[in-house]
Amino acid sequence: MASPCQSVAKTLADVAARRPVLEPVLRAFEPILAAQAELTEDLADSVRATGLRLPEPQAEALTQGLSLLAGVSLAGLAGPLRSSAEKLLPLLVSLEAMAPHASALEAMLLAPVKAESKKKKSAGAVTADPREAFAEAMLSGNSEEEARLAEECGLDPSILLFAFNFVLAPVLRALVVQSLPEEGDAPWDAGSRWKHGYCPVCGSFATIGWLDKPMLDEKNAYLAGGGGKKHLHCGLCGANWKFMRGICPSCEKDGTGVMEMLRESGAAHGERLDWCTQCKSYCPTVDLREREGWPDLDALALGMMHLDMVAARKKLRPLKPSFWNVF
Repeated sequence: MASPCQSVAKTLADVAARRPVLEPVLRAFEPILAAQAELTEDLADSVRATGLRLPEPQAEALTQGLSLLAGVSLAGLAGPLRSSAEKLLPLLVSLEAMAPHASALEAMLLAPVKAESKKKKSAGAVTADPREAFAEAMLSGNSEEEARLAEECGLDPSILLFAFNFVLAPVLRALVVQSLPEEGDAPWDAGSRWKHGYCPVCGSFATIGWLDKPMLDEKNAYLAGGGGKKHLHCGLCGANWKFMRGICPSCEKDGTGVMEMLRESGAAHGERLDWCTQCKSYCPTVDLREREGWPDLDALALGMMHLDMVAARKKLRPLKPSFWNVF
């Protein structure tokens, strides 16, 4: 997506001005989302120092639908994860539902980093740090391992998963940013081999989609792309990827009448839900051609929860369950 985009505060302020009823929820989560955005840059050096890099995309693996971090050891990330938790955990436990779990979360997320975790371990080594182990379980979709690790920490798996999503996000985003070229397509978009609704980097389903703005040709002012190409955005690692507009990102069905749009009447500012008539899943989407500026997509996904409420009444299910769209 074009840069720079609006700040979290600006995006949420615009939403609150149009939908005052959402303001208490938006204000509750604004400090957390803003801190996440700042940490992506703050953690860049410490993540780079681990020596961990995103694997080079392989055409065959992308065609098979294997995300880049599937099965990759995250040994060495305990330090950046702890740094992320130092800033985010106080904000998370200030939430009423999280406050009773503060001690257990602090014991796991703020534990000292052992000497052997400060360096990336050799291939095949067992991950000793529970933060690294939990991150690997998340990225591999191993819910049994998530539950085991949560039990060891004295936490309900859903509580630990909720907190850890926020803590892991800026660390993964620092990894992603380091892999992006200054110009041109992201490595996973080259050749248009990735055709899935889940993230080519971390495997999480998209939290929001977006249609791009018209792009001027810097070499010829009379040439411009019309915009409207669809992209999906990962709320965990922050990656964006191209996606076909007529295909369901969940069941991957396509064809006439498969995808429908749900939007509010009047000035919708490009905001809508794209939902599948086959599997009844939906993904919030914003058409950037219908609004000024480039919103922070993570903040805007939260700011579209009024449409999530409508979807719930219609018995639709979110492509990516989040704390604001599960009713």
